[in-house]
Amino acid sequence: MAPSRTRTIKNKHAGAKSGAAGKGAKRSESDGVSKSRNSKPKGPVQSQQLKEKNRAALLKKPKKKVYTEEELGIPKLNMITPVGVIKPRGKKKGKVFVDDRESMNTILSMVQSEMDGHIESKMIKARHLEEIREARKAEAEKKETEKQSKLESTKESLRKKRKRKSNEDEINMREMTSTGTKATKPKKKVAFA
Repeated sequence: MAPSRTRTIKNKHAGAKSGAAGKGAKRSESDGVSKSRNSKPKGPVQSQQLKEKNRAALLKKPKKKVYTEEELGIPKLNMITPVGVIKPRGKKKGKVFVDDRESMNTILSMVQSEMDGHIESKMIKARHLEEIREARKAEAEKKETEKQSKLESTKESLRKKRKRKSNEDEINMREMTSTGTKATKPKKKVAFA
């Protein structure tokens, strides 16, 4: 016996092509509920297609127009330009200064006073530092003079002590030689030239 071949069915609910179609045709009309067969696509299918299109349109972000800095008129950063130097749109760049002289003078005076303040503060600092230096110098000189005076006083005291000791020794020697049990002859001193 030859092996029978099996057929793969993609959709088992779909109608059979050969034998099953004949069986369905044999059924009578009184058998049950008859369904009307329309070849036109039904309404819900169209609405689903529309919904899918709408979803796709919603998911897509609309492209926004990108403006350049020149179109927006944004000034360039990190630059300080005085009022007279700003280039008017559509005109040549010219150094036209402010018409209002008073405002110009007030700004100038403010800047000038600020600079004077800086200069004054520098001068005051310099004077203050100079005074401190002078005070330190005077203090150092005072300490030096005190040291010198102490040194001199100690020297003087040492000299006086030496003189006292030498004088006392000489006096004692004379007394010993002049007095005593039978005074011995004083030794002759020889001095070499």
